[in-house]
Amino acid sequence: MRVLIIANPIVGINKEKRKIVDTITSHIIQNGGSADVTYSMKPGLGKIYSSRAALEGYDAVYAAGGDGTINDVASGLVKRSTPLGIIPLGTGNGLARGLGIPLETDMLLRVLMANKISLIDVGRISSRFFVSTAGIGYDAVIAYDFNKQHTSIRRLYKYIVIGVKNYFLRSSEHLVLVIDGKEIQRDIFALTFANVSQYGGGAIIAPNANPQSESLIAVLVPKFSLLRAIPAVLKLFSGSVNEVRGIEYIEFKNIKIKRMKPGIFHVDGETYDGAANLNVTVIPRALKVIVP
Repeated sequence: MRVLIIANPIVGINKEKRKIVDTITSHIIQNGGSADVTYSMKPGLGKIYSSRAALEGYDAVYAAGGDGTINDVASGLVKRSTPLGIIPLGTGNGLARGLGIPLETDMLLRVLMANKISLIDVGRISSRFFVSTAGIGYDAVIAYDFNKQHTSIRRLYKYIVIGVKNYFLRSSEHLVLVIDGKEIQRDIFALTFANVSQYGGGAIIAPNANPQSESLIAVLVPKFSLLRAIPAVLKLFSGSVNEVRGIEYIEFKNIKIKRMKPGIFHVDGETYDGAANLNVTVIPRALKVIVP
């Protein structure tokens, strides 16, 4: 088995994370395979490296890092025969958690070596793929502020601090949504598109999301009062946020978004500038992933 491991550069300078990659590499070699390790030194390189690996005949490409790194690597494997292996070394690890991929090294090794492959859906917003979640509004702004931190160490508690700040700074925006041909209008604080159930870190935004359903789930969140927002956040981490009155869940294949002005959007936690009008669609069974 010939494997290419594409890692976030943080993995190379963090002894604990590098040790996990080294352990997996050694295990592949000990079992008669070969493993090459490279680092994606800037966004977009992971896609180039993984696409090239598929053309060069690698049996699998492993992404080592957080959801942003996994998104980058996965983007080069969409609609290709080469499967993606996930080495979850990020802050939230949303895709790994959503697919039931273990975070503990020994268990992860067993999953990777078993090489059980499943086809999952991929989402696309504008020209960007996403494998876990994408969105506009509140969660995109949180991702933007979180990614601006000039540190190699990111902690979940910083999400909370950034989230509280932006809760008070931001207001809802009026959106026109054309969902599978049907138009609705809403004042939205956050709009998430879910392929798997969670953002990561245990924050389950769409409990019923299924990456093999050949559809995505849109989560429309209004601006709540502070008294309603606090219990809603608790339900987010208990897996029951879908019980919160006022949040809408809509299963779809295509959404056209019309907003008043351009703004940012996120894909798997990485943010990009977006036009006022955006298109979100599902690409059914487009990515091969190694799963338990």
